[in-house]
Amino acid sequence: MFGQGNQTYQEVVDLIHAWRPSQDYGHESKFQSELADFLDEELNRQSDGMMGDIMGGGRSNYVVSRERGNARGDVVVDDTVGIEMKRHFSNDQKRKLRGQLEDYADNYPYVIALACGIDDTDGWREVENKFIQGRGMGMNQTQFTFIAKRRENFGEEHDFGGGGGFGGGIPGL
Repeated sequence: MFGQGNQTYQEVVDLIHAWRPSQDYGHESKFQSELADFLDEELNRQSDGMMGDIMGGGRSNYVVSRERGNARGDVVVDDTVGIEMKRHFSNDQKRKLRGQLEDYADNYPYVIALACGIDDTDGWREVENKFIQGRGMGMNQTQFTFIAKRRENFGEEHDFGGGGGFGGGIPGL
């Protein structure tokens, strides 16, 4: 299952890089809902097509859930990939994000921190460095990825070629 989980994680990371929020929503839950719908549609479309052929006979449907039941993450894929989303990440959210990611590390082998806009670039990088370097108890088993979406790109077409991280300039995140 570990190999399958890693493949799912890589697919989710690629899709999040491709995803562009349709607008700059006033509340984080709207971003969560849009991302969950996008992942559900794209992952399950892939599992019905080429991925099923590659894996020899198809894969069961991916389960994409949002903040319900045992799913502690904002968006969770197959109880394997936990996604914590922040809207306009700020210094005030830094401590809370650290605690949430530590909790995720206890529950998911793969964790994605996703910022839809960043007001505090230094704070985001500080949290990213802490978790990517794996400092802290219990986090050695968990793989973390940090992705930031630029506000200037909200509302644009989806780009299935990748990108979506910090990339070139920081202004406008």
